[in-house]
Amino acid sequence: MHLSNGTGLLFPTLMYLANYQDQGNPLITDDPMIANEEYRADPNNVVCYGVYGCFPITPPWTDERRPIALYPQKPAKINVQFPVFNHHTRSIPKFINLDDPDYLLDVGINPGGKIYFITHGFLQSGKAKWIEKMINNILDQDLDGTATCVVIDWGGGSSPPYNQASANIRLVGAITASVIHMIYEELGLPNLDNVHLIGHSLGAHLSGYTGYYLQKDFGLKLGRITGMDPAELAFTETDPVVRLDTTDAKFVDIVHSDATPMVSQIGLGLYEPIGHLDFYPNGGFNQPGCDQTFWKRQDGSFISSVYQFFSCSHVRSVDFFIESIRRKTLAIDGRKHECPFKAITCESYEKFMAGDCFDCNKDGHMCFTFGFHSQDSYRQMVKANQIIGQPDIKAYFITGPTGPFCRTHYKMTIKVSSTSESIEHGGEIGRFHLKVHGSNGTESDEMLFNVEPILFEPGNEMTRVLAGSTVGKPQRLTVSWEYNTSLLNPLTWRILNSPRVYVEYIVLQTLEYRRKIRLCPSYNLPVTSNVDSVFTQENCRLHPKAMETVLD
Repeated sequence: MHLSNGTGLLFPTLMYLANYQDQGNPLITDDPMIANEEYRADPNNVVCYGVYGCFPITPPWTDERRPIALYPQKPAKINVQFPVFNHHTRSIPKFINLDDPDYLLDVGINPGGKIYFITHGFLQSGKAKWIEKMINNILDQDLDGTATCVVIDWGGGSSPPYNQASANIRLVGAITASVIHMIYEELGLPNLDNVHLIGHSLGAHLSGYTGYYLQKDFGLKLGRITGMDPAELAFTETDPVVRLDTTDAKFVDIVHSDATPMVSQIGLGLYEPIGHLDFYPNGGFNQPGCDQTFWKRQDGSFISSVYQFFSCSHVRSVDFFIESIRRKTLAIDGRKHECPFKAITCESYEKFMAGDCFDCNKDGHMCFTFGFHSQDSYRQMVKANQIIGQPDIKAYFITGPTGPFCRTHYKMTIKVSSTSESIEHGGEIGRFHLKVHGSNGTESDEMLFNVEPILFEPGNEMTRVLAGSTVGKPQRLTVSWEYNTSLLNPLTWRILNSPRVYVEYIVLQTLEYRRKIRLCPSYNLPVTSNVDSVFTQENCRLHPKAMETVLD
Protein backbone atom coordinates (compact mmCIF):
# COMPACT_ATOMS: atom_id res chain seq x y z
CA MET A 1 0.00 0.00 0.00
CA HIS A 2 1.33 3.42 -0.93
CA LEU A 3 -0.01 6.48 0.84
CA SER A 4 0.16 10.07 -0.22
CA ASN A 5 1.67 12.56 2.22
CA GLY A 6 -1.80 13.85 3.02
CA THR A 7 -3.15 10.41 3.89
CA GLY A 8 -0.02 9.65 5.88
CA LEU A 9 -0.57 12.69 8.07
CA LEU A 10 -4.26 11.88 8.50
CA PHE A 11 -3.59 8.67 10.46
CA PRO A 12 -1.39 10.21 13.16
CA THR A 13 -3.68 13.21 13.54
CA LEU A 14 -6.82 11.12 14.07
CA MET A 15 -5.05 8.72 16.40
CA TYR A 16 -3.55 11.61 18.34
CA LEU A 17 -6.98 13.15 18.86
CA ALA A 18 -8.43 9.82 19.94
CA ASN A 19 -5.60 9.10 22.33
CA TYR A 20 -6.01 12.39 24.16
CA GLN A 21 -9.77 12.91 24.06
CA ASP A 22 -10.60 11.18 27.34
CA GLN A 23 -7.46 12.11 29.26
CA GLY A 24 -8.17 15.78 29.82
CA ASN A 25 -5.08 16.83 27.86
CA PRO A 26 -5.12 19.98 25.74
CA LEU A 27 -4.88 19.49 22.01
CA ILE A 28 -3.04 22.81 21.57
CA THR A 29 -0.10 23.83 23.73
CA ASP A 30 1.23 27.30 24.48
CA ASP A 31 4.54 25.91 25.78
CA PRO A 32 7.11 27.77 23.66
CA MET A 33 9.63 24.91 24.01
CA ILE A 34 7.14 22.63 22.29
CA ALA A 35 5.22 24.99 20.04
CA ASN A 36 8.40 26.39 18.45
CA GLU A 37 10.34 23.15 18.22
CA GLU A 38 11.89 22.68 14.79
CA TYR A 39 11.03 19.25 13.40
CA ARG A 40 12.61 19.56 9.97
CA ALA A 41 16.25 18.53 9.85
CA ASP A 42 19.21 19.55 7.70
CA PRO A 43 20.66 16.47 5.96
CA ASN A 44 24.04 18.24 5.74
CA ASN A 45 24.38 18.03 9.51
CA VAL A 46 24.67 14.90 11.63
CA VAL A 47 23.24 14.66 15.13
CA CYS A 48 25.29 12.63 17.61
CA TYR A 49 24.40 11.62 21.16
CA GLY A 50 27.61 10.53 22.88
CA VAL A 51 28.01 6.80 23.43
CA TYR A 52 24.83 6.11 21.44
CA GLY A 53 26.47 7.28 18.24
CA CYS A 54 25.42 9.46 15.30
CA PHE A 55 22.19 9.41 13.34
CA PRO A 56 22.44 10.59 9.73
CA ILE A 57 19.33 11.21 7.65
CA THR A 58 20.99 10.75 4.30
CA PRO A 59 19.85 7.78 2.14
CA PRO A 60 18.57 5.19 2.89
CA TRP A 61 16.99 7.12 5.79
CA THR A 62 15.58 9.63 3.30
CA ASP A 63 14.22 8.47 -0.05
CA GLU A 64 10.97 8.44 -2.05
CA ARG A 65 9.37 6.19 0.59
CA ARG A 66 10.20 8.56 3.44
CA PRO A 67 10.64 12.03 1.92
CA ILE A 68 10.91 13.77 5.30
CA ALA A 69 13.31 12.05 7.68
CA LEU A 70 14.06 13.68 11.01
CA TYR A 71 16.75 13.40 13.63
CA PRO A 72 15.94 11.70 16.94
CA GLN A 73 15.11 14.10 19.74
CA LYS A 74 17.47 14.40 22.68
CA PRO A 75 17.69 11.49 25.15
CA ALA A 76 16.42 13.75 27.94
CA LYS A 77 13.36 14.62 25.86
CA ILE A 78 12.47 11.01 25.09
CA ASN A 79 13.36 9.97 28.65
CA VAL A 80 13.19 6.23 28.00
CA GLN A 81 12.55 4.13 31.13
CA PHE A 82 13.18 0.41 31.78
CA PRO A 83 10.95 -0.95 34.58
CA VAL A 84 11.70 -4.57 35.54
CA PHE A 85 9.02 -7.14 36.43
CA ASN A 86 9.39 -10.66 37.79
CA HIS A 87 7.42 -13.09 39.97
CA HIS A 88 8.14 -10.97 43.06
CA THR A 89 7.66 -7.49 41.60
CA ARG A 90 4.59 -7.46 39.38
CA SER A 91 3.00 -4.31 40.80
CA ILE A 92 5.89 -2.12 41.93
CA PRO A 93 8.87 -2.60 39.62
CA LYS A 94 12.45 -1.52 40.01
CA PHE A 95 14.07 0.52 37.24
CA ILE A 96 17.32 -0.04 35.39
CA ASN A 97 19.69 2.87 35.90
CA LEU A 98 22.07 3.35 33.00
CA ASP A 99 24.33 5.50 35.17
CA ASP A 100 24.67 2.85 37.90
CA PRO A 101 25.64 -0.60 36.50
CA ASP A 102 26.12 -1.97 40.02
CA TYR A 103 22.42 -1.40 40.81
CA LEU A 104 21.58 -3.83 38.02
CA LEU A 105 22.30 -6.67 40.46
CA ASP A 106 19.37 -5.50 42.61
CA VAL A 107 16.60 -4.96 40.04
CA GLY A 108 15.58 -8.63 39.91
CA ILE A 109 16.87 -9.98 36.57
CA ASN A 110 17.58 -13.70 36.78
CA PRO A 111 20.56 -14.46 34.48
CA GLY A 112 19.50 -18.12 34.29
CA GLY A 113 16.03 -17.43 32.95
CA LYS A 114 14.36 -15.92 29.91
CA ILE A 115 14.51 -12.14 29.61
CA TYR A 116 11.69 -10.45 27.69
CA PHE A 117 11.81 -6.82 26.54
CA ILE A 118 8.35 -5.50 25.63
CA THR A 119 7.70 -2.19 23.90
CA HIS A 120 4.79 -0.12 22.63
CA GLY A 121 4.27 1.92 19.48
CA PHE A 122 3.11 5.35 18.40
CA LEU A 123 0.98 7.37 20.86
CA GLN A 124 1.41 4.87 23.69
CA SER A 125 3.62 4.41 26.73
CA GLY A 126 4.89 1.60 28.91
CA LYS A 127 1.70 1.85 30.96
CA ALA A 128 -0.48 0.49 28.13
CA LYS A 129 -2.94 -2.10 29.42
CA TRP A 130 -1.85 -4.70 26.88
CA ILE A 131 1.72 -4.57 28.19
CA GLU A 132 0.53 -5.32 31.72
CA LYS A 133 -1.58 -8.20 30.41
CA MET A 134 1.30 -9.62 28.40
CA ILE A 135 3.67 -9.47 31.37
CA ASN A 136 1.21 -11.31 33.61
CA ASN A 137 0.64 -14.00 31.00
CA ILE A 138 4.37 -14.52 30.46
CA LEU A 139 5.06 -14.78 34.18
CA ASP A 140 2.06 -17.07 34.72
CA GLN A 141 3.29 -19.60 32.15
CA ASP A 142 6.86 -19.50 33.50
CA LEU A 143 6.53 -22.42 35.90
CA ASP A 144 10.13 -22.39 37.17
CA GLY A 145 9.83 -18.73 38.19
CA THR A 146 13.00 -17.50 36.48
CA ALA A 147 11.58 -15.22 33.76
CA THR A 148 12.05 -11.45 33.75
CA CYS A 149 10.06 -8.84 31.80
CA VAL A 150 11.58 -5.45 31.04
CA VAL A 151 9.40 -2.72 29.52
CA ILE A 152 10.93 -0.25 27.06
CA ASP A 153 8.89 2.85 27.89
CA TRP A 154 9.63 5.55 25.33
CA GLY A 155 6.36 7.41 25.87
CA GLY A 156 8.25 10.72 26.00
CA GLY A 157 9.09 10.31 22.32
CA SER A 158 6.00 8.58 20.91
CA SER A 159 3.85 11.70 20.41
CA PRO A 160 3.09 13.33 17.03
CA PRO A 161 4.26 14.10 14.50
CA TYR A 162 4.62 10.51 13.33
CA ASN A 163 7.85 11.26 11.44
CA GLN A 164 9.43 12.42 14.69
CA ALA A 165 8.32 9.33 16.60
CA SER A 166 9.66 7.07 13.85
CA ALA A 167 12.98 8.93 14.09
CA ASN A 168 13.09 8.65 17.88
CA ILE A 169 12.99 4.85 17.84
CA ARG A 170 16.47 4.85 16.26
CA LEU A 171 17.90 6.42 19.39
CA VAL A 172 15.72 4.31 21.71
CA GLY A 173 17.02 1.21 19.92
CA ALA A 174 20.61 2.31 20.54
CA ILE A 175 19.86 3.02 24.21
CA THR A 176 18.16 -0.36 24.62
CA ALA A 177 21.17 -2.06 23.04
CA SER A 178 23.38 -0.42 25.68
CA VAL A 179 21.04 -1.66 28.42
CA ILE A 180 21.12 -5.22 27.11
CA HIS A 181 24.91 -5.08 26.80
CA MET A 182 25.13 -3.88 30.40
CA ILE A 183 22.95 -6.82 31.48
CA TYR A 184 25.18 -9.17 29.47
CA GLU A 185 28.33 -7.80 31.13
CA GLU A 186 27.14 -7.31 34.70
CA LEU A 187 25.20 -10.57 35.01
CA GLY A 188 27.70 -12.67 33.08
CA LEU A 189 25.38 -13.98 30.39
CA PRO A 190 27.03 -16.51 28.03
CA ASN A 191 25.11 -15.04 25.06
CA LEU A 192 21.78 -13.38 24.25
CA ASP A 193 19.95 -16.55 23.17
CA ASN A 194 17.46 -16.17 26.04
CA VAL A 195 16.73 -12.49 25.32
CA HIS A 196 13.46 -11.97 23.43
CA LEU A 197 12.26 -8.54 22.26
CA ILE A 198 8.53 -8.11 21.58
CA GLY A 199 7.36 -4.89 19.92
CA HIS A 200 4.13 -3.56 18.43
CA SER A 201 3.94 -1.24 15.41
CA LEU A 202 6.83 1.25 15.68
CA GLY A 203 8.01 -0.85 18.62
CA ALA A 204 8.69 -3.71 16.19
CA HIS A 205 11.16 -1.59 14.22
CA LEU A 206 12.59 -0.25 17.49
CA SER A 207 13.38 -3.87 18.38
CA GLY A 208 15.10 -4.23 15.01
CA TYR A 209 17.27 -1.19 15.71
CA THR A 210 18.19 -2.70 19.07
CA GLY A 211 19.34 -5.87 17.36
CA TYR A 212 21.28 -3.84 14.79
CA TYR A 213 23.17 -1.77 17.39
CA LEU A 214 23.93 -4.82 19.54
CA GLN A 215 25.77 -6.33 16.60
CA LYS A 216 27.35 -3.10 15.36
CA ASP A 217 28.56 -1.75 18.70
CA PHE A 218 29.00 -4.86 20.87
CA GLY A 219 29.27 -7.88 18.60
CA LEU A 220 26.22 -9.53 20.20
CA LYS A 221 23.16 -11.05 18.53
CA LEU A 222 19.69 -11.30 20.06
CA GLY A 223 18.01 -14.67 20.37
CA ARG A 224 14.60 -13.55 19.11
CA ILE A 225 12.51 -10.57 18.03
CA THR A 226 8.73 -10.69 17.62
CA GLY A 227 7.20 -7.92 15.53
CA MET A 228 3.46 -7.47 16.11
CA ASP A 229 2.08 -5.75 12.99
CA PRO A 230 5.22 -3.68 12.25
CA ALA A 231 4.37 -0.14 11.19
CA GLU A 232 3.90 0.35 7.45
CA LEU A 233 4.10 4.13 7.03
CA ALA A 234 7.72 5.14 6.23
CA PHE A 235 8.92 1.52 6.39
CA THR A 236 7.37 -0.37 3.47
CA GLU A 237 9.84 -1.53 0.81
CA THR A 238 12.69 0.35 2.49
CA ASP A 239 16.29 -0.75 2.91
CA PRO A 240 16.55 -3.50 5.58
CA VAL A 241 18.66 -1.21 7.77
CA VAL A 242 15.65 1.12 8.09
CA ARG A 243 13.21 -1.54 9.28
CA LEU A 244 13.10 -4.80 11.19
CA ASP A 245 14.57 -7.71 9.23
CA THR A 246 16.00 -11.20 9.68
CA THR A 247 19.55 -9.97 10.38
CA ASP A 248 18.45 -8.30 13.61
CA ALA A 249 18.12 -11.54 15.64
CA LYS A 250 18.70 -15.27 15.31
CA PHE A 251 14.95 -15.74 14.96
CA VAL A 252 12.47 -13.08 13.83
CA ASP A 253 8.75 -13.86 13.75
CA ILE A 254 6.12 -11.43 12.51
CA VAL A 255 2.36 -11.11 13.00
CA HIS A 256 0.61 -9.21 10.18
CA SER A 257 -2.90 -8.14 11.23
CA ASP A 258 -3.55 -4.80 9.49
CA ALA A 259 -1.41 -5.29 6.41
CA THR A 260 -3.79 -4.79 3.51
CA PRO A 261 -2.14 -5.52 0.15
CA MET A 262 -4.57 -3.26 -1.72
CA VAL A 263 -3.58 0.31 -2.54
CA SER A 264 -7.18 1.50 -2.18
CA GLN A 265 -7.55 0.28 1.41
CA ILE A 266 -6.11 1.62 4.64
CA GLY A 267 -3.72 -0.45 6.70
CA LEU A 268 -1.27 0.49 9.44
CA GLY A 269 0.96 -2.58 9.18
CA LEU A 270 3.47 -3.96 6.68
CA TYR A 271 2.25 -6.59 4.23
CA GLU A 272 5.62 -7.71 2.92
CA PRO A 273 7.28 -10.66 4.71
CA ILE A 274 10.29 -9.46 6.72
CA GLY A 275 10.93 -12.28 9.20
CA HIS A 276 12.10 -15.86 9.28
CA LEU A 277 8.45 -16.76 9.84
CA ASP A 278 5.58 -14.40 8.92
CA PHE A 279 2.06 -15.15 10.15
CA TYR A 280 -1.00 -13.78 8.35
CA PRO A 281 -4.08 -14.39 10.54
CA ASN A 282 -7.24 -14.10 8.44
CA GLY A 283 -5.09 -13.12 5.47
CA GLY A 284 -3.28 -10.40 7.43
CA PHE A 285 -5.94 -7.67 7.31
CA ASN A 286 -9.61 -6.83 7.97
CA GLN A 287 -9.72 -8.90 11.16
CA PRO A 288 -13.05 -10.52 12.15
CA GLY A 289 -14.89 -8.50 14.76
CA CYS A 290 -13.38 -5.19 13.63
CA ASP A 291 -16.17 -2.95 12.35
CA GLN A 292 -15.26 -1.59 8.93
CA THR A 293 -17.93 1.15 9.05
CA PHE A 294 -17.38 3.36 12.07
CA TRP A 295 -20.39 5.49 11.06
CA LYS A 296 -22.63 2.76 12.43
CA ARG A 297 -21.05 2.69 15.88
CA GLN A 298 -23.32 3.79 18.71
CA ASP A 299 -21.07 3.14 21.72
CA GLY A 300 -18.87 6.22 21.69
CA SER A 301 -18.02 9.60 20.25
CA PHE A 302 -17.09 10.26 16.65
CA ILE A 303 -13.38 10.49 17.45
CA SER A 304 -13.52 7.24 19.44
CA SER A 305 -15.20 5.58 16.48
CA VAL A 306 -12.49 6.85 14.14
CA TYR A 307 -9.79 5.54 16.48
CA GLN A 308 -11.41 2.10 16.72
CA PHE A 309 -11.88 2.01 12.96
CA PHE A 310 -8.22 2.67 12.23
CA SER A 311 -6.62 0.69 15.07
CA CYS A 312 -8.77 -2.40 15.66
CA SER A 313 -7.07 -4.73 13.18
CA HIS A 314 -3.70 -3.19 14.05
CA VAL A 315 -4.11 -4.09 17.73
CA ARG A 316 -5.41 -7.59 16.97
CA SER A 317 -1.79 -8.74 16.51
CA VAL A 318 -1.26 -7.99 20.20
CA ASP A 319 -4.48 -9.77 21.22
CA PHE A 320 -3.55 -12.88 19.24
CA PHE A 321 0.00 -13.02 20.57
CA ILE A 322 -1.08 -12.59 24.20
CA GLU A 323 -3.61 -15.40 23.85
CA SER A 324 -0.93 -17.67 22.36
CA ILE A 325 1.23 -17.38 25.48
CA ARG A 326 -1.00 -19.59 27.60
CA ARG A 327 -2.25 -22.62 25.69
CA LYS A 328 -6.01 -23.10 25.91
CA THR A 329 -7.15 -26.62 26.77
CA LEU A 330 -10.53 -28.33 26.75
CA ALA A 331 -11.15 -31.47 28.83
CA ILE A 332 -13.08 -34.08 26.82
CA ASP A 333 -13.45 -37.73 27.86
CA GLY A 334 -10.79 -37.31 30.50
CA ARG A 335 -8.24 -35.99 27.99
CA LYS A 336 -7.03 -32.49 27.33
CA HIS A 337 -7.55 -31.12 23.84
CA GLU A 338 -5.53 -28.02 23.06
CA CYS A 339 -6.45 -25.21 20.75
CA PRO A 340 -2.87 -24.89 19.53
CA PHE A 341 -3.12 -21.87 17.21
CA LYS A 342 -1.94 -23.90 14.23
CA ALA A 343 -0.94 -22.16 10.99
CA ILE A 344 0.07 -23.66 7.64
CA THR A 345 2.19 -22.34 4.79
CA CYS A 346 0.53 -21.73 1.44
CA GLU A 347 1.11 -19.91 -1.83
CA SER A 348 -1.67 -17.45 -0.97
CA TYR A 349 -4.50 -16.87 1.48
CA GLU A 350 -7.02 -17.56 -1.28
CA LYS A 351 -5.54 -21.01 -1.90
CA PHE A 352 -5.48 -21.69 1.83
CA MET A 353 -9.18 -20.83 2.15
CA ALA A 354 -9.98 -23.02 -0.87
CA GLY A 355 -8.41 -25.99 0.91
CA ASP A 356 -5.41 -26.34 -1.41
CA CYS A 357 -2.99 -26.28 1.56
CA PHE A 358 -4.32 -28.42 4.38
CA ASP A 359 -1.94 -31.35 4.92
CA CYS A 360 1.06 -30.69 7.15
CA ASN A 361 4.39 -31.77 5.67
CA LYS A 362 2.80 -32.62 2.31
CA ASP A 363 3.49 -30.95 -1.04
CA GLY A 364 5.89 -28.57 0.68
CA HIS A 365 3.33 -27.21 3.14
CA MET A 366 4.52 -26.84 6.73
CA CYS A 367 2.54 -26.35 9.93
CA PHE A 368 3.70 -24.06 12.72
CA THR A 369 2.41 -23.16 16.14
CA PHE A 370 1.53 -19.48 16.04
CA GLY A 371 2.79 -16.85 18.44
CA PHE A 372 4.73 -17.19 21.65
CA HIS A 373 5.70 -20.83 21.02
CA SER A 374 6.42 -20.50 17.28
CA GLN A 375 10.18 -20.79 17.67
CA ASP A 376 9.84 -24.33 19.02
CA SER A 377 7.97 -25.53 15.92
CA TYR A 378 10.38 -23.62 13.66
CA ARG A 379 13.33 -25.40 15.26
CA GLN A 380 11.61 -28.75 14.74
CA MET A 381 11.25 -28.00 11.04
CA VAL A 382 14.91 -26.99 10.77
CA LYS A 383 15.98 -30.15 12.60
CA ALA A 384 13.87 -32.27 10.22
CA ASN A 385 15.51 -30.50 7.23
CA GLN A 386 12.13 -29.10 6.20
CA ILE A 387 13.66 -25.61 6.25
CA ILE A 388 16.94 -25.07 4.41
CA GLY A 389 18.50 -21.63 4.29
CA GLN A 390 16.33 -18.61 5.06
CA PRO A 391 13.29 -18.68 2.75
CA ASP A 392 10.33 -16.32 3.12
CA ILE A 393 7.82 -18.43 5.06
CA LYS A 394 4.23 -17.17 5.06
CA ALA A 395 1.78 -19.08 7.25
CA TYR A 396 -1.99 -18.59 7.41
CA PHE A 397 -4.70 -19.34 9.94
CA ILE A 398 -8.22 -18.21 10.88
CA THR A 399 -9.38 -16.74 14.19
CA GLY A 400 -12.70 -15.99 15.80
CA PRO A 401 -14.11 -12.44 15.98
CA THR A 402 -13.73 -12.21 19.77
CA GLY A 403 -11.56 -13.80 22.44
CA PRO A 404 -10.69 -16.54 22.83
CA PHE A 405 -9.57 -16.15 19.23
CA CYS A 406 -8.02 -19.58 18.67
CA ARG A 407 -10.04 -21.91 16.46
CA THR A 408 -9.82 -25.41 15.01
CA HIS A 409 -9.61 -25.47 11.21
CA TYR A 410 -12.11 -27.63 9.36
CA LYS A 411 -11.85 -28.39 5.66
CA MET A 412 -15.37 -29.15 4.42
CA THR A 413 -16.19 -30.65 1.03
CA ILE A 414 -19.90 -30.74 0.17
CA LYS A 415 -20.97 -33.07 -2.66
CA VAL A 416 -24.43 -32.29 -4.07
CA SER A 417 -26.17 -35.48 -5.15
CA SER A 418 -26.74 -36.28 -8.82
CA THR A 419 -29.68 -38.63 -8.17
CA SER A 420 -32.82 -38.29 -10.25
CA GLU A 421 -34.61 -36.52 -7.37
CA SER A 422 -31.79 -33.98 -7.11
CA ILE A 423 -31.59 -33.39 -10.85
CA GLU A 424 -35.35 -33.06 -11.17
CA HIS A 425 -35.46 -30.53 -8.34
CA GLY A 426 -32.56 -28.51 -9.76
CA GLY A 427 -30.10 -26.14 -8.14
CA GLU A 428 -30.67 -23.91 -5.13
CA ILE A 429 -29.21 -20.54 -4.19
CA GLY A 430 -28.45 -20.05 -0.51
CA ARG A 431 -26.02 -20.75 2.32
CA PHE A 432 -25.08 -23.82 4.34
CA HIS A 433 -24.70 -23.57 8.13
CA LEU A 434 -22.56 -26.26 9.75
CA LYS A 435 -21.92 -27.29 13.33
CA VAL A 436 -19.39 -29.97 14.35
CA HIS A 437 -20.26 -32.30 17.23
CA GLY A 438 -17.56 -34.11 19.20
CA SER A 439 -17.52 -36.65 21.97
CA ASN A 440 -19.06 -36.05 25.38
CA GLY A 441 -21.64 -33.62 23.99
CA THR A 442 -19.21 -30.97 22.80
CA GLU A 443 -20.14 -28.87 19.79
CA SER A 444 -18.56 -26.10 17.79
CA ASP A 445 -20.04 -22.72 17.13
CA GLU A 446 -22.08 -22.47 13.95
CA MET A 447 -20.00 -21.93 10.82
CA LEU A 448 -21.05 -20.52 7.45
CA PHE A 449 -19.85 -22.65 4.55
CA ASN A 450 -20.33 -19.70 2.21
CA VAL A 451 -20.72 -16.12 3.40
CA GLU A 452 -22.54 -14.94 0.28
CA PRO A 453 -25.43 -16.97 -1.23
CA ILE A 454 -24.26 -19.13 -4.15
CA LEU A 455 -25.81 -21.70 -6.48
CA PHE A 456 -25.49 -25.36 -5.50
CA GLU A 457 -26.20 -27.56 -8.51
CA PRO A 458 -26.66 -31.36 -8.70
CA GLY A 459 -23.34 -33.18 -9.09
CA ASN A 460 -21.25 -30.21 -7.97
CA GLU A 461 -18.56 -30.51 -5.28
CA MET A 462 -17.38 -27.48 -3.32
CA THR A 463 -14.59 -27.14 -0.74
CA ARG A 464 -14.05 -24.45 1.89
CA VAL A 465 -11.82 -24.05 4.96
CA LEU A 466 -13.81 -22.98 8.04
CA ALA A 467 -12.84 -22.24 11.61
CA GLY A 468 -14.81 -23.33 14.67
CA SER A 469 -14.32 -23.98 18.34
CA THR A 470 -12.47 -27.12 19.42
CA VAL A 471 -14.60 -30.23 20.05
CA GLY A 472 -11.90 -32.89 20.17
CA LYS A 473 -12.57 -35.86 17.88
CA PRO A 474 -15.35 -34.95 15.38
CA GLN A 475 -18.31 -37.37 15.47
CA ARG A 476 -21.12 -35.86 13.40
CA LEU A 477 -22.40 -32.71 11.73
CA THR A 478 -25.54 -30.65 12.03
CA VAL A 479 -26.36 -29.05 8.69
CA SER A 480 -28.97 -26.42 7.96
CA TRP A 481 -29.91 -24.59 4.77
CA GLU A 482 -30.61 -20.89 4.48
CA TYR A 483 -32.69 -20.26 1.38
CA ASN A 484 -32.29 -17.01 -0.51
CA THR A 485 -34.87 -15.90 -3.05
CA SER A 486 -34.95 -12.97 -5.43
CA LEU A 487 -37.82 -11.67 -7.54
CA LEU A 488 -35.31 -10.83 -10.23
CA ASN A 489 -33.88 -14.34 -10.44
CA PRO A 490 -36.33 -17.06 -11.61
CA LEU A 491 -33.86 -19.77 -10.50
CA THR A 492 -34.68 -18.92 -6.90
CA TRP A 493 -38.47 -19.14 -7.26
CA ARG A 494 -40.06 -22.01 -5.30
CA ILE A 495 -43.85 -22.03 -5.72
CA LEU A 496 -44.78 -25.73 -5.66
CA ASN A 497 -41.65 -27.22 -4.05
CA SER A 498 -40.05 -26.31 -0.76
CA PRO A 499 -36.38 -25.17 -0.86
CA ARG A 500 -34.07 -28.16 -0.56
CA VAL A 501 -30.61 -29.43 -1.47
CA TYR A 502 -29.85 -33.12 -1.94
CA VAL A 503 -26.42 -33.59 -0.36
CA GLU A 504 -24.73 -36.92 -1.07
CA TYR A 505 -22.00 -36.53 1.56
CA ILE A 506 -19.74 -34.09 3.37
CA VAL A 507 -16.04 -34.82 3.91
CA LEU A 508 -14.69 -33.23 7.08
CA GLN A 509 -10.96 -32.86 7.68
CA THR A 510 -9.25 -31.20 10.67
CA LEU A 511 -5.87 -29.51 10.36
CA GLU A 512 -5.00 -29.67 14.04
CA TYR A 513 -5.96 -33.30 14.71
CA ARG A 514 -5.08 -34.79 11.29
CA ARG A 515 -8.42 -36.53 10.93
CA LYS A 516 -10.60 -37.02 7.85
CA ILE A 517 -14.11 -38.55 7.84
CA ARG A 518 -17.05 -38.88 5.46
CA LEU A 519 -20.52 -37.97 6.77
CA CYS A 520 -23.88 -38.64 5.13
CA PRO A 521 -27.54 -37.66 5.73
CA SER A 522 -30.24 -40.08 6.84
CA TYR A 523 -31.75 -42.17 3.99
CA ASN A 524 -30.49 -39.66 1.40
CA LEU A 525 -33.01 -37.13 2.69
CA PRO A 526 -32.50 -33.57 1.42
CA VAL A 527 -31.40 -30.66 3.57
CA THR A 528 -34.39 -28.33 3.74
CA SER A 529 -34.78 -24.72 4.73
CA ASN A 530 -34.85 -23.95 8.46
CA VAL A 531 -34.58 -27.63 9.49
CA ASP A 532 -31.46 -29.20 11.00
CA SER A 533 -30.16 -32.36 9.30
CA VAL A 534 -27.79 -34.72 11.09
CA PHE A 535 -24.87 -36.17 9.09
CA THR A 536 -23.05 -39.21 10.54
CA GLN A 537 -20.51 -41.82 9.46
CA GLU A 538 -23.04 -44.58 10.11
CA ASN A 539 -25.33 -43.15 7.43
CA CYS A 540 -22.54 -43.66 4.90
CA ARG A 541 -22.09 -47.39 5.48
CA LEU A 542 -24.21 -48.38 2.50
CA HIS A 543 -22.15 -46.10 0.26
CA PRO A 544 -19.31 -48.01 -1.48
CA LYS A 545 -16.87 -45.16 -0.86
CA ALA A 546 -17.77 -44.73 2.80
CA MET A 547 -14.68 -44.79 5.00
CA GLU A 548 -12.80 -43.05 7.76
CA THR A 549 -9.28 -41.89 7.02
CA VAL A 550 -6.69 -40.91 9.57
CA LEU A 551 -4.06 -38.83 7.79
CA ASP A 552 -0.48 -40.00 7.68
